[in-house]
Amino acid sequence: MSIRIPCGGLMERHDLCLVEVLGFDWLPGAACGILGMFADRDITLSYLSLGNDAQGDKNMSFCVKTDKLAANRDILDAVSREYQPSKVEVRAPVVILTLYGPHFSERPALVRQVFSALCVDGIQAQTVASSINSISLVIETLDRDRTVRCLEEKFSWPA
Repeated sequence: MSIRIPCGGLMERHDLCLVEVLGFDWLPGAACGILGMFADRDITLSYLSLGNDAQGDKNMSFCVKTDKLAANRDILDAVSREYQPSKVEVRAPVVILTLYGPHFSERPALVRQVFSALCVDGIQAQTVASSINSISLVIETLDRDRTVRCLEEKFSWPA
């Protein structure tokens, strides 16, 4: 086995679904409005990623507790009506795996190493976000054990 990259730990969040609001116009307040709809229903976001598509529209991905969304399914129709995205998708069940520091900002190519670990076993992350001290993957729950094993090949963390 090659030398593994030390990390502070691996956090997990379960019982989630991934909501993707794809291809909406980035008018002032649009993201705040969409996120506000969930906040108004006391639905906490566990993950958030924003990006652009090829046409310059925005794509938003976030995770919420599956039971909370199930009790508030009408919120997806409200988002579609008010913001008119190209598509609103929900994927479930998913899990968030987060590798965290210390000193991630001082280490080049960590996200590349994460993707490299997943490629070994053909695991496809639904979405990935990184920050100065963490890298978070949203994966299908069925892929959780395989993903952790792949990450353990490249990274080490305290038990």
